[in-house]
Amino acid sequence: MSQDLRHIAFIMDGNGRWAKKRLLPRSMGHRAGVKRIKEIITACFEDYGIHTASLYCFSTENWNRPKDEITTLFRLLRTFFEKEIDYFRKKDVRIRVLGFLEDERIPEDTRKTILQAMEDTKDCKSHVFNVLFNYGGRQEILFATKKIAQKVKDGKLDVDTLTEKDFEAELFTGAEDSNVDLLVRTSGEERLSNCLLYQIAYSEFLFTDTYWPDFDKTELAKCIDIYNHRNRRFGAIKE
Repeated sequence: MSQDLRHIAFIMDGNGRWAKKRLLPRSMGHRAGVKRIKEIITACFEDYGIHTASLYCFSTENWNRPKDEITTLFRLLRTFFEKEIDYFRKKDVRIRVLGFLEDERIPEDTRKTILQAMEDTKDCKSHVFNVLFNYGGRQEILFATKKIAQKVKDGKLDVDTLTEKDFEAELFTGAEDSNVDLLVRTSGEERLSNCLLYQIAYSEFLFTDTYWPDFDKTELAKCIDIYNHRNRRFGAIKE
């Protein structure tokens, strides 16, 4: 059965192991992984008509990695945005970088590039590309809860009439993109790693052994086909 797939999310994992397998430094794995992004995101939008694609790029826990690896990741992210911004604007894709961007550990040039990419595509409407950067699912829920609490305290929101949509509006994804239909994690690991914990409440999960640098359009097609044959019940009973 073919079914609606509006929002797909990827935990792009396996860059380091891809490089190690080839006796290369981890930085080469990250470089190869970044090169794969445009192909996959474009296929999501153009081949499958998906509205929103989210990519888990750098978590709040990734600060525990070696400093030189973090520096490489940030440099690759800046280069990607600077190189591809015109392409996404031409394709009418809005870029949103979701996470704690005010973190003082983020280099100013990286933050500036991120903010510029969002500004340059803010009026694009056909598709949304979410980049989860310095992001954590638990932290996002706590952040949204604090904002709701402040609104109640200020008399702007009645706790007795609080709805899911009210809460979702305070998430980084906003209310419109608060439901992920399919979550794909590459590399063979089968865990969520603090990714979009609220948004994946009724997601279909798919774990593939393929490392992210090898995750091409053929692998994506396999994932979409598996998704289309899932029986999504949302708590109901369907034959």
